[in-house]
Amino acid sequence: MLVKVVMCLMFVFVDQSLTTDAKGTCADDSKMDSLIKMVKEMQQHCSCTGNCCGCHKKESIAFYAALTKHTTLTGSQTIIYDKIYTNLGQSYDSSNGKFRAPVNGLYYFACTQISASGNVHFILMKNSSKLGHGYSDARLSTGSAIGTVLLEKGDVVTVQHHPGAISQQVHGGDYSTFTGYLITSL
Repeated sequence: MLVKVVMCLMFVFVDQSLTTDAKGTCADDSKMDSLIKMVKEMQQHCSCTGNCCGCHKKESIAFYAALTKHTTLTGSQTIIYDKIYTNLGQSYDSSNGKFRAPVNGLYYFACTQISASGNVHFILMKNSSKLGHGYSDARLSTGSAIGTVLLEKGDVVTVQHHPGAISQQVHGGDYSTFTGYLITSL
């Protein structure tokens, strides 16, 4: 597999070099044209429909959303960040606060909450497992939870209120945010 990727990169490099730099400087243009044609034919025989290295390119999956209104949280309520700034891949759903992994991969997530009145205790969740806790300990203080995690296609990541905490209010006005992106697909 590694040999195939290296060969594909070599084909792309050779093709670009031949077509941009070498063409016209060779004494025998017909040999150069034959070489360019051969490289292009080799590229077409790669397993990824003519774009040999395209199978290994990174998916464009990223989101960034904010909470617009102060929200009172109870139980294990999911925080719904309703204002979307970025949603490449359409994997974050602002109607329910869920990010659903569209592909297997290594993902990065971060959330920050500002307390509107007293403490706020929240959890970054993968399906029903806790990934990390965040806590702000006074009005207008900030708490964060950050993590890098392996996800399988269909896994869900959310930010939830800690179920053992009393009713708490998180600050809106775009001060509380949730973001994530695909580092690499696997």
